[in-house]
Order: sequence, then C-alpha cells, then structure tokens
Amino acid sequence: MQRIAALYVAHTAITAAAPASPAHTWATAQFSAALNTIDADRHAQSAHPELLHPAAAKVLATLDREWDGLARHREYPELPLDNNTAERALRGPVVGRKNYYGSGSVVSAQLARRVFTITATAERAGLNPLTYLRAYLDECAQAGGTTPTGETLTRFLPWAAGTDDLKTWANGPRPNPDTTEPDTTSSDSRSAGDPRTGPAP
Repeated sequence: MQRIAALYVAHTAITAAAPASPAHTWATAQFSAALNTIDADRHAQSAHPELLHPAAAKVLATLDREWDGLARHREYPELPLDNNTAERALRGPVVGRKNYYGSGSVVSAQLARRVFTITATAERAGLNPLTYLRAYLDECAQAGGTTPTGETLTRFLPWAAGTDDLKTWANGPRPNPDTTEPDTTSSDSRSAGDPRTGPAP
C-alpha cells in the first residue's frame, strides 16, 4: 500500500508540474524510483512462490500481467494510473440497469448504449445532458422531425460547437412557464392533511 501510494504521489506531482521544470524533473525521478522499488519487490517475492499466500500470489500475477502498461507511464505520465474515472462514469448506467431489471431486449440495450454514450460525451465536455439533448431534439422538430445534417449537425458536436451554444448547454433546463402548474393548494388544506399532499411538515 505504501509503495503504491508513493507511486501515486509522484505521478500527481508530475502532472501538476510544468514540463522541463525542476519540480517536474524531481517528480519524474521519484516516480521512476517508486516503480523500480515495486519491480524489485515483485521479482523477489515471485522467486519463492511456495511462501506466498494465495491472495498475494494472485496480486503478483495481476501485477506481472499489467506491468508493461504500468511501466509505460514513464514515457506517458499524462495517462492516469487507473481507470477510476471510467468506472465512476459507468456507475449510473449500471445502477439504472439494476433498478429497471435489465434492458428487456437487445434493441433496448443497444439504444441505451447509444444514449449513454451521448450523455457521457456531453458531461465530459462540461454540458448539461438534458439541456443538450433538448436543444438537439428541438432542432429535429424544426427540421420537420428529421435528423439534422451538414453544418446543422456539426453544431452539436461538443468539440466543434460555438461558444454561445456551449455556454447555453452547460446550464440546467429551465421550467417552461406555459406548462408549469401553479400550486393552488391552500395552506388550510395542507394543514388539515389534504389527501393529495399529505400533512403539512
């Protein structure tokens, strides 16, 4: 745990430092030293497999399998050391799938995959997915219910969108005053325990 922590600390320092700066050079050396320590220890422990706990043997086997990818961070320190960001991004769809008991069919699973891909891309671009999708569907409606093409479609690619669109799509959806129903429930009915609203808090 301490060796892995040292690796993460050095990697964080590399990404925070300006390239070619003294801090960057120092952090790179620390990262290399931490990686070399782990490498030496894994070879020393693997030399005596009969002394290893089964759980430790499993960890070392995984480390051996993934070592080339881990060592590659020496050349590409800008890459994250783990895929935690991707795992967190998948949590929403996975929890949703469990709550609605699967997709129900292959077609619905494929549709969910497409929708989640679009919403995840919007979130990575700093956009509000609901605002973004609503703007796109409004454009489809303006086009007579057909998919936008050409420059109209390109406008909705986050990396090609204009500054004004990105700013608008980054905000949450606002309620439509034409569809918002006023609260006509009186305070008297709430205090009396109106069956539609329940007792007043």
